[in-house]
Amino acid sequence: MSKQDLIERKQYMQLLRNLKDQNIIKVISGVRRCGKSTLLMMFADELIRNGI
Repeated sequence: MSKQDLIERKQYMQLLRNLKDQNIIKVISGVRRCGKSTLLMMFADELIRNGI
């Protein structure tokens, strides 16, 4: 699956951005195959693009 096929999850990504520098444990939960790992990979790609 290419990045063009991914659905942009603006609300979830913004929530991750807001919580990024807070010293708390973040938990992403959901039913199987709902996109948890994909969301984290998208967030990791964004962090890498921003030099983190």
